[in-house]
This record gives sequence, C-alpha cells and structure tokens, in this order.
Amino acid sequence: MAGEQPYATEQTKQLEEVLPILIEKEKQGLILPSTEKAKSLLNWIKYKPLTEKEQLLVGRLILRANRKHKGGGNITVNTTQVNTVDTDAVVAKVLEKVGAAKVDTDAVAALVLKELDKRVPRKVEIFIKKEEDKAAKKVNGPVHKEFERLLKVLNTRVNGFAPGVFLKGEASSGKTTGCRMAAEALGLKWHFNGAISFPHEMLGFIDGAGKYHRTPFREAYEFGGLYTFDEVDRSDAVALLAVNPHLANGVATFPDKQIKRHKDCILTCTANTWGLGADSDYSGATKLDAAFLSRLPVRIGWDIDPELETAIVANPEWLAMVRAARIKARAVGLKVLIDTRAAQAGAALIQAGYTMQEAAEMTYLANLKHEQRLQVGAVI
Repeated sequence: MAGEQPYATEQTKQLEEVLPILIEKEKQGLILPSTEKAKSLLNWIKYKPLTEKEQLLVGRLILRANRKHKGGGNITVNTTQVNTVDTDAVVAKVLEKVGAAKVDTDAVAALVLKELDKRVPRKVEIFIKKEEDKAAKKVNGPVHKEFERLLKVLNTRVNGFAPGVFLKGEASSGKTTGCRMAAEALGLKWHFNGAISFPHEMLGFIDGAGKYHRTPFREAYEFGGLYTFDEVDRSDAVALLAVNPHLANGVATFPDKQIKRHKDCILTCTANTWGLGADSDYSGATKLDAAFLSRLPVRIGWDIDPELETAIVANPEWLAMVRAARIKARAVGLKVLIDTRAAQAGAALIQAGYTMQEAAEMTYLANLKHEQRLQVGAVI
C-alpha cells in the first residue's frame, strides 16, 4: 500500500483539525476517550475509503470537539510549530554537506521536516471560553494584578478537576478576597475556613447523638464550589496529614460516608509563606509537609499590588505617607508590618476627623519603639 494517495475527504480534514481539541477535552475529563478512535480513523484513510458507519463516527467525533460542555464551555486550540523552517536553506545545506550532483530536493525537504516534526514539540495554546466569562468581567470592585491569571488557572482541568492552587503573599495583600471574587466570577458558591488544629475541623464529626456536623470543605467537596483554606501555614502539620488523601483523589472518606468529589469542587489555599516554615516576618508559620504541598501544584505569588492599594485607600496623601514608611522600614531591614489594612484603617480615621499623625499613631506606629519610629520617618 506504500505510496498510495490517502482517501482524504473534507470530513476527515475537519477531524484532523479538531484532533487537538479532542485531546484537550479528553484530558480535562469533558468527554469520553475519543483520541485513539480519531487517530485510528485518520490512519485508516491512507489505505481505503471510510465506510458509511466510519463516516458517521467521524461526524460524531467532530461534534464532540465542537460541542459546548457544562462547566467546560468551548475550547479552541491553536497549534503552531515552535520554530519555522526554511526548507530551501535546509536543502542547500544538505547538498553542500553531501556534495551530491543529483539529489531529489523535495524528498530531502520532506525527510528533514518529518524528522524536525518528531524532535520539536508543538506549541499548543488552549483557550477556554465559558459562559461565566461574562460574569468574570463584571466582578464587583477592583481586582489584584494576578486575578486574571488565577481565573485562567481555575478554568483548566487536570484529570477532570481544577488543579489545587496555593496563593502566597504578604499580609493584607488580598489573597482571600481574590478567592472570593474568583468564586463570584465563576458563578460558584464560596466556602472557606481558617487554620485548623484537628482533622475534624475540615472533615466534620459525628456527635454523641449520632448526628454528623458538616464543614465548609465537605460542602464544596460534595456539592461543588470554590473552597479556600485560609492561613493554611498556621495549621497543625499533623492535622493536615490526615486530610491529604481528600485533596488529591476523586473520592474522600468522611466520618459518615465516602463521597465522590463534585466536578466543580475547586480547592485553593492562602498563606504568608511558601510552606517552608517560619521566617523573620512570619514567626508563627508552620512548615508544611511536602506531601500536602504536592496536592497544590499551582503556586501564585500574591503580594501587595500598588494599583489595587491605590484604588481601595481613599486618601492619596495618607497612602503616600504609609508607603514611604513601608519603604524606609524595608530599606533598613526593620521587621515591622505596615500593610494595606493599616492604610485603610488610617484613611477611615482621617475621614472621621483625626489628623494624619494621629492616624499613624493608632495604626502602623502603635507597636514601634522610639528608635524604630525614627527609622520609618515618623514625626516624634
């Protein structure tokens, strides 16, 4: 059969075009396995025309690729080669090397391109458009500079579920608010809890009367929603080990029964550190087990965003004073917290009639010693 022209049709050309979409949808768990069927059909037309039944199957595969999926939306895949190849230049170099008088240049070019196609990975850009995207553009209030990245991550799927996301940032940088706004943008209910000391604070418990007490994590796991484990690096490390299996698997055992994870259950964590233990700024942070951290493979830095801070602190003159103190403290290595919450609180005090100096005394200067106040440029 070698050398025969394939029995290509417009329909099979369409199938070849949507094959990357089928692959991506299959990875995300949006459709039943279809990739191998599509590849087999595309290979089969090299040898004989497709039967009527096979043509119907091709049509169904094309429909699967183009169909909207609840929770997944439309997926388009742009496939491009990482690098372009000047075939004439490649052939010229080959001729120069081999020094042959008669060479089939087309055959050489085809061979070179075939080998390059094997070695150079294709760059595939995935764009997922969900109906919730309209809502995502109408989030109430200003957003953090990393918010769009967070939304894109939460729209991806790994083995049918969104990957766990770990947000690390300094105090008052808006990590928790960002998760709440992401839930709003995605049209999901938001569930959250703070640091835990015991496993039952996440998994729930059965009381003496036999009644099971639910938790925010259980609600999100069973019925869907965006769950935020706030201040996770303040939790007891042993308690976290007990919930490890629930964060990565598609089924979890709770005190009352086993539950299958809802397809729209999205897991996020926030922390001041990357889970590597206490540092000079956050002395109470816990060192998180590597097995726990592996359940949250996507990590996003979420420090104070100056533009967002400007938008939410109403007094520009006061904010400039706070920022100047923050910069000076960092420059001299002073380990004090001068955060956005202090800026917001001070602006409210000034609005209520206090002077800027009084607002500073009651916020970021309150716990500083005399020499530390001098270092941050405070008026004594």
